[in-house]
Amino acid sequence: MNQRAYTGAADLQRLQDFNAAAIAVTDHCGYLHPGDIPHHIYNGNRGYDPATLLTIWEDDGGIAAWVLANMRHKGFDAQVRPDLRGGAFEREVLTYAWERTVELMRRHDIAADYLYADGFRGDSARVEVLTALGWEKESGPPFTLTRTPIGDVAMPTLPDGFTFGAAQGLDDAAALATVHSGAFGSSWTAESYAGVMQSPGYAPERELVIRAPDGAFAAFTIIWFDPLNRAGLFEPVGVHRDYNRRGLGRAILLHGMQHMAAAGMTTATVAHFGDNAAATGLYHACGFRPWHPIDSYRKACS
Repeated sequence: MNQRAYTGAADLQRLQDFNAAAIAVTDHCGYLHPGDIPHHIYNGNRGYDPATLLTIWEDDGGIAAWVLANMRHKGFDAQVRPDLRGGAFEREVLTYAWERTVELMRRHDIAADYLYADGFRGDSARVEVLTALGWEKESGPPFTLTRTPIGDVAMPTLPDGFTFGAAQGLDDAAALATVHSGAFGSSWTAESYAGVMQSPGYAPERELVIRAPDGAFAAFTIIWFDPLNRAGLFEPVGVHRDYNRRGLGRAILLHGMQHMAAAGMTTATVAHFGDNAAATGLYHACGFRPWHPIDSYRKACS
């Protein structure tokens, strides 16, 4: 077994192919959609060197596992090939993930009492290994992966003066930073968002927007494709707080499903926190139904 650091765009494609192949034999249980991978590397971990955060294991069968330390979220992604699940190798990978993430957080002065890991309720292999390694399941509603079949999608309507569009390139970085920050209360700048737009895996035509009458971006989503499983992903989805309660969230989702269908996708997926009533209501209204509940597990950093 060879262990090495992530090297960039070519590895990203390998990781996406790895996850798509795993999803094909597991019904998505325990695995990230391929679109989540660049989103987690270059958006969630913006400002950090991916080569220090992401470790890959390889054997004669290709990629055997990979781990991404997500320091901002005090956790990590750990993906193990289906034929290697539930045994000593998965224990080794999860032990490494905990140790490496704690090490990096200390190096970058990120304080935390606990690290957090996801456990799909149907993924008995992961849950059993986490439990054996001392991870404790948290109480509360699970994070939920939802899905809907994509059939004939009606053309969504918009308030007068609002229009659909897509990012055109780096000239839109400031407007995108503003709508992302306005939707989530984050602190994007034009410079930081331009970095995401220039990262491997990002395509401006897949960042869909709704423009207000004055040209400002009022809502947005990024859509991702898994051609092997013909599954699309929305990640993220947001409406600027100044434009809430105008039906823009539903409109951008339906518009995104139209693009997914045109690209050959037959299902759409989106994940949300189980205690977010607004998100639950929005996605339900667009046809999404719960698929995989995902519990959070925690382990002390010391």
